[in-house]
Amino acid sequence: MAVEYNLNISDRVKVLQTAKLKDGTDVTNYVSAVVCSMIATETVDGKTYTASTDGWVSLTAPADKTGSYDVYANISSRPSWITAAGNAWASDELRANLATQIEGQKTAPTDGTAVWAAG
Repeated sequence: MAVEYNLNISDRVKVLQTAKLKDGTDVTNYVSAVVCSMIATETVDGKTYTASTDGWVSLTAPADKTGSYDVYANISSRPSWITAAGNAWASDELRANLATQIEGQKTAPTDGTAVWAAG
């Protein structure tokens, strides 16, 4: 079975109380990051292997932001720009790293009682 990936873009955000946009405009309550996680799973011969990672995903820095911005208090559902940032974070490289972790689990040494001790 192939590795399956599950991206979770959480509702936990980092909000800057004040920020200055690229054009010099001072703004308040600027959303600067969101917590995302990715879980990878693979089942082989009835055994499931799992690897995961999470972290703060930076959004557009205020100094790079041009044009309008969404006032935090006025956001009623997850904006598409947060979803886009989460999807970009879930890159092929991240997926490859998680798959490598799973491969390591599948070939890792095991420990336990010696077979000769069972008798």
